[in-house]
Amino acid sequence: MNSFIRGLRQRQRGRLLWGIGLAVVLGFGTAVWALPPAAGETAAAAEAFTVKGPSYEKALKPVRPTPSERTGLDLGLVPEVRLKALDTDALLREDLKSEREGFTKVLRFGLGRDVQVAAVDGNWYDLPEGKRLWVAEVASTDALGLRLHFKDVRLPAGAELAVYAPAASDPGRGIVKIGSPRFDPDRYVEFYESASPAAKRGEFWTGTLFGDKARIEYLAPAGAAADALPFAVDRLQHVYRDPVALQAKSLAKAAGACENDVTCFPEVADVSRAVSGVGFIGSNSLFCTGQLLNINGKAADFTPYWLTANHCMSDQVDAGSAEFFWLYQTASCGGAPPTLSSVPRSQGATLLSTNPLSDYTLLLIEGALPPDLVWAGWTSKEPANNTDAVAIHHPSGDFKRVSFGFKGAAVAECFRFPGFGGRKLVRTDWTNAVTEPGSSGSGIFRQDTQQLYGQLLGGPSACGAAPEDLFDCYGSFATTYTKVKNFLKGGPDDKSEQNDTCVKARVIKAGTLGSRIVKVTDEDWYKIQVKGGQTLTVDLSFANANGDVDVQFFGACNQEPVATSDGTTDNESVTVQNVSSRPVFGYIRVFLANDTRNNYDLSASFQ
Repeated sequence: MNSFIRGLRQRQRGRLLWGIGLAVVLGFGTAVWALPPAAGETAAAAEAFTVKGPSYEKALKPVRPTPSERTGLDLGLVPEVRLKALDTDALLREDLKSEREGFTKVLRFGLGRDVQVAAVDGNWYDLPEGKRLWVAEVASTDALGLRLHFKDVRLPAGAELAVYAPAASDPGRGIVKIGSPRFDPDRYVEFYESASPAAKRGEFWTGTLFGDKARIEYLAPAGAAADALPFAVDRLQHVYRDPVALQAKSLAKAAGACENDVTCFPEVADVSRAVSGVGFIGSNSLFCTGQLLNINGKAADFTPYWLTANHCMSDQVDAGSAEFFWLYQTASCGGAPPTLSSVPRSQGATLLSTNPLSDYTLLLIEGALPPDLVWAGWTSKEPANNTDAVAIHHPSGDFKRVSFGFKGAAVAECFRFPGFGGRKLVRTDWTNAVTEPGSSGSGIFRQDTQQLYGQLLGGPSACGAAPEDLFDCYGSFATTYTKVKNFLKGGPDDKSEQNDTCVKARVIKAGTLGSRIVKVTDEDWYKIQVKGGQTLTVDLSFANANGDVDVQFFGACNQEPVATSDGTTDNESVTVQNVSSRPVFGYIRVFLANDTRNNYDLSASFQ
């Protein structure tokens, strides 16, 4: 612990500083130690402690090839629709002006642009079995990354849509050459089929495709309308800000010099892994911060509840476009920072609850999470004034930083800023570092227990600010808790529970079970009778991008599986035959290869 923090603790007398408390033991063999509540905090206050999430292999399976890779098609020179370059310096000057004039701390990092892509803008290729492939590229000159908006999506059965950033070293084939090893965990291609949730909605934003060019491959099944596209691309987001990529530009400043590299403070190493940046789309691309929240009163089930600010995101459109940037931090104290393009990402969320009174938004992240994250603890009890506090955030959209201060008493000072009046807020006075645009939505934590008690609305703080302006205002989690407490009792599950072991398998018949939920802590088992001579097919349908679900079939519990399906598409299927003359029961196991939860539909049919 550095001398600054030690001195800060000594200044606040009469409080419990350190101690060893409750051990939360997880099913992954990790014991996480938390501190007891501070003196004066009653047992009636609902709370949760920080817990480590699951670990799993990053690359377990071959990557899924694009249609052109799968067919061995050399695309050659792909036609493109290209937009002219933007004046990046002018955009950055606008951002600086907005930063000086505003008090909420949302960051713009991309500009929305109209674009039109039609069938005539790409090449068509005839494939075997009557299939056809359409390929085109969309470019926005000098962009650091692109997000494409698809609308009027109506993919026919058997169609496939792949969107990715083509590799400069292999412009014809894309990212992976035919015949090369297909285990690249960093490869990023988005796939959509007729049953994909995004395609069913009829419109969606892709994630960020880094570089100034995106390639679209559309595989049309035999009998599809000739020379017609079952979608339209009408808009893109031109990403122009990445603090690392633009550090040579004087206007593209990274975080202020007073900010602290979070990796230099091992005492917050665990809880910092709950924090992520988030990009989302209004008319432009915006950036905030937020954090995973643990559930209350139970062993963690790793439901990806994620808290940010209402002024960042406040409706399902925002949530649906959300892209979460994880572990955006240095590997060692003072080490080289990563770029946004190099960190793990999750895409898409469901808005659960939001309210401007305490300026919160609670999301359920849908996209798959990387391993080794952390779920932050929280308390519904507002700490006493002068309680030591710590904030972990992404100032200026830069890599993760940590700021130190204490809970300030003069909350009324927050109400003098436009739009802050009448809210339920807590104040933080800074003693070491501050917050900046991009920090909005980040949590303020008790420094002793590392429990969250608010999320950032904004304020006047900045590196070099006058002493009277070294504070910020946070939405009060004590108020937020009254709105979200039912969610924090535990993550939702389906009506087939409890069927988490073979001996507890749910008996099913032929038909479809919709909206099932599988968790990393709770796999699903089903039991089905197969008559003599019958053939059983079990199909799973889900969004693989939201978690890789697999299925196995067993003849009996505690035996090796008879059949396994463990691909990388949005469907898994096993087919088995009862070769005896008498009916027997078989067992279906549905489980996650990675991620913490996903939804799926299960269908069973006989022949």
